[in-house]
Amino acid sequence: MRRVAVMAALACALVSAVAMAQPQPPVLSVRPEPARDPWWQRATLAPRATAVRGMPIKRIEPAWCAAQDLTRELFGEELLGPAGGSPLDGLAFSLEASFDGSSKLQTAFVGAYRRCDGERGLFVAIIDRPGERPRLRFLVEVPDPGTAFAALALEPDGTLAVWWCAACDNGHRIAFNRETRGFYVAGPATRRY
Repeated sequence: MRRVAVMAALACALVSAVAMAQPQPPVLSVRPEPARDPWWQRATLAPRATAVRGMPIKRIEPAWCAAQDLTRELFGEELLGPAGGSPLDGLAFSLEASFDGSSKLQTAFVGAYRRCDGERGLFVAIIDRPGERPRLRFLVEVPDPGTAFAALALEPDGTLAVWWCAACDNGHRIAFNRETRGFYVAGPATRRY
C-alpha cells in the first residue's frame, strides 16, 4: 500500500513538473492580421498575476483566477509611441485623485482579468490606500470587450472617465454619489475627438 502511495506521489510530481515546464503564453500578444484593424483590436491579453496593485485578486473579485493591471511597460513604446499611433495621448492607465470629493486620494486603474471559468475581459477599479492595506471602492468588469486597451482620463468637471479604445467615442463616466457613498457608471464620457 505504501508503495502505491509513493508511486502516486511521484506521478503527481512528474505531472506538475511537466506542466510547469510548458512555456506560458505572453501576457500581451498582437496578431499581425488584419493589419487594417488597430493593434488594440488584434491584441490578446492573458493575465496571470495573483495580486494587482498590492491586492490579492481574490479580494478584488473572488471568481478571478488571474488579473493584470495595464501599464506602459506591458504594452511598450512600439504600441504606445508614435509608431503605434500614440493611443495614450491625454490618457493614463492609472490616476490618483480624490474621486469621491474627500480629502483622501484614491487610485483608479484599468486592467485585464481571467475568471476561473475561463471568461476574460477588462476592468476598471478604484481603491483607497489608507496606509498599507488598499481597500476596493469600485469595480466594473467588461467581459470580452473586443479590445485589449483601456485607459483613464478626467472629464472637464473632474469626474473620472474610462475609455475602452484609443481615439474613439467608447468611454464612460464614473461618478460618486454622496447619498449612497458609492461610485457608479454615470453614462457616456465627454467626446474626446
